[in-house]
Amino acid sequence: MTLSEYFDRLEAPARTVTVYAPPPRPDLVDRIATETGIDAVDYRELPEATRDDQGFLVVREDDAFVAAIGLPAVREFLEPPIVAPWAEGGDDSSYRRVIEVFETTVWSALERRQLLAISREIESRAWRVGSGTLRVGFQRAAALEAMVPVYVRLAGESSLDVHVYIADDWDRPSVPGVTIHADAGSEIGGYWFLTFDGSGDQLWNSALLARERDADSFEGYWTDDAHLVATLERAILECATDGA
Repeated sequence: MTLSEYFDRLEAPARTVTVYAPPPRPDLVDRIATETGIDAVDYRELPEATRDDQGFLVVREDDAFVAAIGLPAVREFLEPPIVAPWAEGGDDSSYRRVIEVFETTVWSALERRQLLAISREIESRAWRVGSGTLRVGFQRAAALEAMVPVYVRLAGESSLDVHVYIADDWDRPSVPGVTIHADAGSEIGGYWFLTFDGSGDQLWNSALLARERDADSFEGYWTDDAHLVATLERAILECATDGA
């Protein structure tokens, strides 16, 4: 299976979102409607005396309640802070709740900063587990070069088996503890991906796959489903083998 085939076969659950906030209608209502695969996004007014930071959204799946999230957390995800995988207090970031709730939702317009925040969440899980296999696609060598210090520490201070994939050549020095798969296939250049197998524990496995639309925008999907994570990992391995 190619990465394109994997992406095209993704089936997001039928979800709706209702945003509750005082007037005026928040801009993020339109952003959620246009940037996600949510089936319907509605807005309902709260009393005008309500503070803006008390607004929230409710997510339903097949008419069943899934979660309620405060609007400050949603806004934080749209412009998320970027922290190191091993940073203390990272669990306190409110945008992590958005990542958790919108798991398996296909987003049609993810920015690089949002993808980096999701990537950091997956890397943080790998860091906390400290073992297992982490696979990361960097598209191009220049992107990997900028992240070498992060992956040197992830590999060097844990028992993680770290593999990175790029579409072009790697003519820089080797990265201690990291297996670099250069010239890994033409598809690698069009995707941003991570998989972590949870070191065999399904409570920790996770994956991200995003397809580049243009230089600054991706359509993407992340999941904690063990079957989807394993299937994506197999697709990456097949892609890299075909490109070798």
